[in-house]
Amino acid sequence: MPDRLKLSVGYQLPDADRFADVVTEYAADIDEVYFPWRGTASGRGVSIADDSEQSQMMSELAEIRAAGVRLNMLWNGNCYGGDAISSALEQRVVGAVREISERIGLDAVTTASPFIAQRVKRAFPALDVRASVNMGVRSITAMQCLGDAFDSYYAHRGLNRFPDRLKKLHDWCAANNKRLYLLANSGCINHCPAHVFHDNLVAHEAEAACQPSPWTGFSGVCWGYYADPANHVSLLVDSTWIRPEELDHYAGIVDGIKLATRVHRDPARVIAAYACRTFDGNTLSLCEPDFSALAYLDNKRFSDHWLTRFGELQEPERTDFCKKEFRNVSIRC
Repeated sequence: MPDRLKLSVGYQLPDADRFADVVTEYAADIDEVYFPWRGTASGRGVSIADDSEQSQMMSELAEIRAAGVRLNMLWNGNCYGGDAISSALEQRVVGAVREISERIGLDAVTTASPFIAQRVKRAFPALDVRASVNMGVRSITAMQCLGDAFDSYYAHRGLNRFPDRLKKLHDWCAANNKRLYLLANSGCINHCPAHVFHDNLVAHEAEAACQPSPWTGFSGVCWGYYADPANHVSLLVDSTWIRPEELDHYAGIVDGIKLATRVHRDPARVIAAYACRTFDGNTLSLCEPDFSALAYLDNKRFSDHWLTRFGELQEPERTDFCKKEFRNVSIRC
């Protein structure tokens, strides 16, 4: 029987509970913690702004690694501008990886840049270099094209509800000494037309905010779309999240589960739900972005065959099935 899948969770500077304490509480179910670096663009903007925040994070990461949890450093910004293939970027990345490796230890680097992957693998052959979910890896050909610089991959989130497709990727990985992971709680619209634009914007978030008269009206096209109740069924049809109760279905199909917790308003609740494989509340509140203010999907009302049927059906039957499921789980706010 496949081993119980473990979680990869994103570090967040503590507001109330120390993140290290949350990780320690669920350490038996957490494989790794991923984290950004001071002043560096990543998949969620610059979240470590100064030396004091960096020091606080490093202190907690040292505790976390001492508890037997792996550390995964993020260089997953979707855009590094003119520095994208520069020696300056290489020196910055290699220097940061070396610093944390020598101070507290490091196990993996996640990046959306083939350039960064190649340079990190060359300088640190023992590190697990992982392809970011932002790279949209969805085929064996895609993994082959990335070459020897990558040891593992996050699958395109659009494959999440199609275990048979994921199994084919995992079988290739197993045969080629690679590993496959998935992101379980993305709230993003599958194949969002503004996804690349939004990823690039996030990578340059700090710079954009300093521009004269910056545009403050964009938080993603999804919010305007889901604001119309007529589109709420898309919260099922066009989403990719997996409920905590469904994680063990993926044992033997992927090697681990990533949770988006770096900017979630309650990362401890998300980690607890997926570690315990159960949640009583609004399924949307576990996701990032969190659309729970727009609709309430009772997590306990989903049918036992929800995930299986979703993956089996073709359009338009899948949409009809989701409409029926939505009527069953939706509670008017």
